[in-house]
Amino acid sequence: HPWIPSLGIRYALAADGISLTLLVLTGLAATAGILFSWNIEERAGEFFALYLTLIGGVYGVFLSADAFTLFVFYEIAIVPKYFLIAIWGSTNREYGAMKLVLYSFAGSALVLAGLLWAYAVAIAHGFAPSFALNDLARAATHFSPHEQLGMFALVFFGFATLAGIFPMHTWAPTGHVAAPTAASMLLAGVVMKLGAYGCLRVALPLFPLGFTYWQPVIAGLAIVGIVYAGLVALVQGDFKFVIGYSSVSHMGFVLLGLAAANATAVSGAVLQMFSHGVIAGLLFAVVGRMVYER
Repeated sequence: HPWIPSLGIRYALAADGISLTLLVLTGLAATAGILFSWNIEERAGEFFALYLTLIGGVYGVFLSADAFTLFVFYEIAIVPKYFLIAIWGSTNREYGAMKLVLYSFAGSALVLAGLLWAYAVAIAHGFAPSFALNDLARAATHFSPHEQLGMFALVFFGFATLAGIFPMHTWAPTGHVAAPTAASMLLAGVVMKLGAYGCLRVALPLFPLGFTYWQPVIAGLAIVGIVYAGLVALVQGDFKFVIGYSSVSHMGFVLLGLAAANATAVSGAVLQMFSHGVIAGLLFAVVGRMVYER
């Protein structure tokens, strides 16, 4: 398809320490989720096909070196979530599935708008058409502060919606509770990390001037999310809601680390993504497969 190179879209994969850490987390959570799905009898083939599609989309996001390819994999990871929850879920499954997907697609629309804006402005500045993250980062150095401010807001807050930033966090507890055990493990353990990874991999490096403007706002929203979601978790009567809101609180620490934007804070944010992915996955496995079954 010759039109794909002419648009500057490349199927380019790369990995660094951050990507490899999250790939290991995905492998652990995905394998554990399969092992905890021994009771799936209704349409089992379709369940595992959707489950593996979700995992493939997650791997693609963590490995993409091209912004458009990353976005495509990001969308691939969203679609199976709806069917996994709506068909095999439990508490208010249709409502939870629809709310999760609507929030996810709303965030995706913001991300796509920001990326297309950056792409168009880069071409206007005389750069060759390219969605490669390195090429967009070089072009962004020629963008005006106002352009970077707007682009950063669209891309960062679009990704941050999936990371559970306050006040766009309400999809997370509802979706976690409605999802089957394996999907809950992936949603809390890995899928929320897609949003944080997008903020770290795309928004921060591409639009540093925009980040400088929005930095206090991001830190403030992260702190509110940490405290608010933690307090809400304390008064829940459903064990899954406790874990769901605590996950939002934990992701607030990740966003706060990204807002600090120094080496120690970003390393801590990545460590928190990994540790929360393991802990949340284990908690949903225990609650969903043991407590709820009994």
